[in-house]
Amino acid sequence: MASEKGAYFEISTVTMPQKEVRMTLYVHQVVSGAKKNQQVVVPKQPIGFGVIAANDWTVFDGTGTGANLVGNARGMHLCGAMNGETWNIYFDLIFNNGRFKGSSLKLLGSIGPAEGEWAIVGGTGEFSLAQGVVAYKKVQDSDGTNIRELKFRVFYTPLKA
Repeated sequence: MASEKGAYFEISTVTMPQKEVRMTLYVHQVVSGAKKNQQVVVPKQPIGFGVIAANDWTVFDGTGTGANLVGNARGMHLCGAMNGETWNIYFDLIFNNGRFKGSSLKLLGSIGPAEGEWAIVGGTGEFSLAQGVVAYKKVQDSDGTNIRELKFRVFYTPLKA
């Protein structure tokens, strides 16, 4: 392995094994009521262009009452379209339970139509050096709750500490 050393750095050529995981999760966005999991922090009336909301959406492994809490999608979303129909999202999916507990994925993209894609632009823990894509589809929109099915395709390189 070739390397270069300086007073404060070392550069080495490495070969790292990459892994892929595919998973399906469900994010619950509760916009109103006692259990809402987002809050508008920069309001504008009527709701539309320029509104910013913080979110701590819950993420489950299914949609029914027996679904397990996997983690939380914590970040923000911003209405960045003049017509008020598209929201830009930036959040960390933090795994609190299960196989990937203690790891996270960093996602960004837009929520607009009922279906779309978000980019995976990083991760921590087991998901170090993550990249990939999440295809989302709205599966429920009722009583102030939106549920989206998230189909992940994640490429990552686990690093040993």
